[in-house]
Amino acid sequence: MTQRKYAARSSWKRIVKRHYRERYLETTSFTGYVTRLDLIEVTHPLLVRYSEQEIQIVGDGYSWLQQFPAGQKHVVTTMFNAHGQLIQSYIDICLRHGRDTTGIFWDDLFLDLVLLPSGECLILDADELETARETGLVNQDQYAAAWMEVEMLQHQIRTKELLFQPLALARVHHDLLNEA
Repeated sequence: MTQRKYAARSSWKRIVKRHYRERYLETTSFTGYVTRLDLIEVTHPLLVRYSEQEIQIVGDGYSWLQQFPAGQKHVVTTMFNAHGQLIQSYIDICLRHGRDTTGIFWDDLFLDLVLLPSGECLILDADELETARETGLVNQDQYAAAWMEVEMLQHQIRTKELLFQPLALARVHHDLLNEA
């Protein structure tokens, strides 16, 4: 069984004060849920390291926009700093996403893509997916589907196919949920 994660991140102890909102959109360019989590106050910043660079992805005043495109096997989290600048887009490859009684969720298949403002696209957690396959958390079909999704997304990002809609719409959706 895959790992279930929730958009509101209500169990995340790092967040002292938050504001969360969500909305279902059905437009010509995007159909699905969008959520925004404003990290008003956190216990301490969170920094991640990619190769030689370290990037802060959590801090007071940061916000995380999540896009759950209907019928797709990925979720896009775009992180903005306290000044509203885009920090990174983090794409979780998933078995499915939707809504249950607890909220908007995704069943994570461990494999992730990170797109940095520089245009660099990184594959993360391939080792976690491999371990999940070896231990039976994901089966061979799910394993293969995760890699197929990554390849399809990399192609769309590389060729700017439809400007990969969730990334192209991140600022629009972020601002839309600023009004909610």
